[in-house]
Amino acid sequence: MKLVDAGSLGAADLEVVRGIYEDGFAPHLRADFAGLLEDRAFALVDDVPIGFAVLRPLADTGWVFLRYFVAGSRGRGVGSLLWSHVTRAMGEAGFTRMVHDVEDPDESGVDADEVVVRNRRIAFYERNGALLLPVADYLPPHGDEEPHPLRLMAVDLDRSPTPPITGEGLRAVVEAVYEHRYGLAADHPAVRRTLVASRLG
Repeated sequence: MKLVDAGSLGAADLEVVRGIYEDGFAPHLRADFAGLLEDRAFALVDDVPIGFAVLRPLADTGWVFLRYFVAGSRGRGVGSLLWSHVTRAMGEAGFTRMVHDVEDPDESGVDADEVVVRNRRIAFYERNGALLLPVADYLPPHGDEEPHPLRLMAVDLDRSPTPPITGEGLRAVVEAVYEHRYGLAADHPAVRRTLVASRLG
């Protein structure tokens, strides 16, 4: 089992990866698959691809943003294996922190089954060492769609367990994600709203 550059895969294996990606994310959450290969896109391969992750460095912060993370099967430990391979690879690449966002289980209008799914997803990341950050009103833009509330999570790659991220350290994470993942400057109203709601500014 190994983590490989998804762009290095042959056409047949790349189609398997595309299937894993499309099965794992609803259409409104997907970016163009070919465009994902321009970021740091990896496949976990065990004879055939069984997982997919896409990451983007957050400029010169020393941190990396996990854009997409999906296992080809659930309940078999593939997600934890993929997480272990990705975090190790990013640590070896010199990154000190990995940040990602997840859908908010407290979003209004979400049905009970979806709430369970979202809470399970957060619990998975927490079991694997990530922290749910104390950030409120985090609503990054998503194409032409109305933004939906998300939750922000992070894991340190150079120490374990990850210590609490608060105060100026938390503000730096919020601003870095908005700027280098979503293209919003620190004075953008969406960024200001999140900082104020999170008592960071």
